[in-house]
Amino acid sequence: MNFRNLMVMPVLAMLAAGPALADKKPVPPGPHEAYGARAEIVIRDVPYVPGREHNPKLRLDIYSNPHEGLWPAVVMIHGGAWFKGTKSYDNKVFICQALAARGYVVFTIDYRLAPGTKLKGQAEDAMSAVIWVKEHAKEYGGDPARIGVTGGSAGGHLGALVAWASDDPYFVPTGRGESAVDSEVLAAALYYPVLDLDQTLRENTHHLTGLAHLLLVGSVGKRYREAIKHLSPSNELDASDPPTLFLTGDADELRLYPQSVEYAEKLKALGRDGRLFTAPGKKHGFTWQYWEPETLASVQAVVDLFDQYLKQP
Repeated sequence: MNFRNLMVMPVLAMLAAGPALADKKPVPPGPHEAYGARAEIVIRDVPYVPGREHNPKLRLDIYSNPHEGLWPAVVMIHGGAWFKGTKSYDNKVFICQALAARGYVVFTIDYRLAPGTKLKGQAEDAMSAVIWVKEHAKEYGGDPARIGVTGGSAGGHLGALVAWASDDPYFVPTGRGESAVDSEVLAAALYYPVLDLDQTLRENTHHLTGLAHLLLVGSVGKRYREAIKHLSPSNELDASDPPTLFLTGDADELRLYPQSVEYAEKLKALGRDGRLFTAPGKKHGFTWQYWEPETLASVQAVVDLFDQYLKQP
């Protein structure tokens, strides 16, 4: 057995045994529609990377409702500890449907997972998806000039990179090396995101053993520091970043709530709109309980942000 397999096996066992950065799914008390979520139009498994149409992890689903004209668009990125997950996660589908019910066309993406694809490639997949939406949103009633991004957990981390690092030449969106279209967005709503990647990996060694090697560069030292410089959203923050909302439980067991508090304040200090939604007493992945008041209030906070920056002239 080679070294890489020795690293992969304990991480995969950890992911199977506990939440880490993956969401937990309880039994729901009723359908999404009972809680204000509705999407009459659902289109599944649309490829978003030119030349890689046969890769099932480079596809997206679209949620919308009948409408005239162009609605703002939102790109959703699922969580799952970077190693697992799907655009069909129930809590992400709920949020997609809830946004569709409030006048948005939502594009929810799959992306390639670790260990086969490290964080750089995952971020580049997400950026490529945004470019595809800009190129094709009109075909589905979406406005390519009004796009936001949202995501949870690992998807919140990738969403932060889309929002804050799309101008970093370190990233080349997957299959888009010659594209004249950028992956920048007008607003970001990040659920329990990893913002300081280095700190999160260090503070959660009991959950995340081996992740640094598998997710970053397969090495340590100088190469690790270079990767962290770009792959930690905390290092990409500047005064050009779009308005960003952080939605995190103050009992998040991965210690992510203080990061949301800190970076909301840092955005404000840069003269940008940094917002914090606190889910009192809630742990990581609280949106799986889509029927609970905290999740419903969080969706309204997301709508408020996007309405202001994607719907206002």
